[in-house]
Amino acid sequence: MANSKNRDSKKDRIIAAALKLFSQKGFHGTTTKEIANECGVAEGLIFYHFGDKRKLLLHIVKNFSFAIQAQKVDEYLSGRTLEEALVQYGLEYLRFLKKHIDYLMLIWSPEMIQDEAVSQEVFQLIGSIGSAGGSMLKQGMEMVPAAEGTYEVAMSMLTSSIFLYFMIHYRFGQNAFMYDEESYVRKLVQLLLHGLYGQSQQN
Repeated sequence: MANSKNRDSKKDRIIAAALKLFSQKGFHGTTTKEIANECGVAEGLIFYHFGDKRKLLLHIVKNFSFAIQAQKVDEYLSGRTLEEALVQYGLEYLRFLKKHIDYLMLIWSPEMIQDEAVSQEVFQLIGSIGSAGGSMLKQGMEMVPAAEGTYEVAMSMLTSSIFLYFMIHYRFGQNAFMYDEESYVRKLVQLLLHGLYGQSQQN
């Protein structure tokens, strides 16, 4: 049991070190030896756990995504109004962005944008976030009819706006917007719901 935990701990350290170095130096500019030195493990352990540096990269891209959290629809909706559920969802996404800035810097770097396999993974992850969020919105608005794909588009707009808010804050500082985080997310949610309810009335 202890050995298993130790292996998992070393594996997690490899992932954290690789993510840090990939985001700072680039994938091609980072060696497995540097990753091993950064996290204090034998270089061979990287190959044991991941096969090679390329597979390590793809593992990071696949597993540092908000998509997993976004799928917990019932947790967000339990005991909350739809507006409050969406606000909590949005704030959770914002916290994820803050926590994983190295991940964002990596997947949106020019080097990774030109990487077809990574771009495909990122595209699928973005789609899965929209799909999971759309499921929550659809469940919360079950009595409100909407055209196919409307909820997914609405949630993609919400997360995209939050992502833009985060990036502007990261680039220009906390005074870049007049609204604090919760107020901004709540405004977005209210606009989203107003648009959906208004559309249903028109139909």
